[in-house]
Amino acid sequence: MFTPGSGRGDGIPSLRRLLLVPFMRGWAAYRKADRTQWAPRPRDATTVTTVGPDPDRVLIFGSGGAVGWGVLTNELALPGALGRELTRRTGRGTIVELVADTSITAGNAVPLMNAIDISRFDAIVLVLGANDAARLTELAKWKHRIQNVVDHLSENSPTPTLTFLTGIPPWAPIPRFGRVGRVVAAHARHMNNITARICDSRLDSTFVPLAGAEPSHAFKLRDRQSYRIVADTIADVFAPRLDDARSQTGA
Repeated sequence: MFTPGSGRGDGIPSLRRLLLVPFMRGWAAYRKADRTQWAPRPRDATTVTTVGPDPDRVLIFGSGGAVGWGVLTNELALPGALGRELTRRTGRGTIVELVADTSITAGNAVPLMNAIDISRFDAIVLVLGANDAARLTELAKWKHRIQNVVDHLSENSPTPTLTFLTGIPPWAPIPRFGRVGRVVAAHARHMNNITARICDSRLDSTFVPLAGAEPSHAFKLRDRQSYRIVADTIADVFAPRLDDARSQTGA
C-alpha cells in the first residue's frame, strides 16, 4: 500500500522517478506512434445495440482497453462484449456508446466530457489509467484528476448516473525492460488503490477491479475472447447496480 509522505508522495523515490519518467514517456510515445501505423482497431460505428426490451443506455469513455486494439469492429471489442454480457444478465436491451482515444487521460477527460450530454445515459464506464501508469503520473495528481472526473459526472447529471471506474489491469512485462515493467506495475497498483478509495467514499461511483484480467498495458493487442473476459468482469458488478437503480425509479 502507498504510504503518504514516501518519496515525492507518489510511491517512487525521487531519484528513480527522475530517471524513469523521461524514459517511460518516450517509450509510451514511441509505442503509440508505432501501434497506430499497423495495429488493427475498430473503425466502424461507435454505437453498439444489443436487442432487448426497455434498453439501458451506457457510455464507455476512455483509452487503453476501450480503444479496441486487436479487433476490427466495436461489436468484437469492449462495447459489443459489454452490451451482450449486460443483456444476458438483465434481460433488457443495451445501447452502448463509445468515446475512446489513445490520447485520453485523467488529466484531459473533463474537457472532453463537456461535449457529451451525460444525462442521456443510465450508466458510464470509465476506462482510464493505463496511459497515466505508463507515464508514471504522480499519485497526488492522479487522485486530484480522477476526483475531478467523478465530480464532473455527478454535477452534470440531473438524475443520478451510475459511474463505474475500471481498474488498471495487471501490467504486462515490457520486453527487454523487466525491472522497469515491475516499477510501472507497482505504480498502477497504487493508482488502483486511490481510485478504489475515492469510489468507496461516494454513492454514485463503483470501482471495478480487473486484477483477474490478462496482463495488459496502454497499447497491448487483445482479441475477442479477451474483451469478453473483461466485459464479464465489469458486468458482474454493473448489472446488479443497474437493476437496483431501475427498481428504485420504477423504470
